[in-house]
Amino acid sequence: MTIYQESGLKLTLPAGKHFRFQDCQAYKSLNGQNLKEMDFAWWQEDKSTLWLIELKDYTNLSPAECLPNHLLENIITKATDSLLMLAACWAKTGKGQEFLSCLPSPIQAFPTHPQQLKLKLFFILKIDASMFKDEIDALKYELNNRLRGRVALFNIRHVSLVDHLTVINHNLLPLQTLEPVYT
Repeated sequence: MTIYQESGLKLTLPAGKHFRFQDCQAYKSLNGQNLKEMDFAWWQEDKSTLWLIELKDYTNLSPAECLPNHLLENIITKATDSLLMLAACWAKTGKGQEFLSCLPSPIQAFPTHPQQLKLKLFFILKIDASMFKDEIDALKYELNNRLRGRVALFNIRHVSLVDHLTVINHNLLPLQTLEPVYT
């Protein structure tokens, strides 16, 4: 198991079944070229599912970053760019070939049948008690509306945007809240 700490959350993923675009040399070589990535990619073998996961600490954003349009644009860019990187791998472009070594072997080739590989885009917002889940529902609706055509190209029916407490309480992913460190 590999444990990651990001955005005040702890995500535990099985060894060898995940990757981070940010750790790939191909991604690093594109640094500064307006390319964004989602935090984690996890291959859930028993369900033939590749999860693209983004963790965002909504409690520590600047006022400008908390604005719905700013947050949506950031999420949409991360989703779109991450799907483009996968498509480059499957299309075997020059850059795509460089990314292949980062991907678990079952997802290195383009799936020839829809059941061979399912993709899930999963955005998790860490919130505090003062934030309302209604706000997240409105953001989720707008996110799905704006990404509908793009994700349809990858046989993705909808994008998930949930608060971290829902993920933890319903055991949707191996996620925990980190205890705050006081100095």
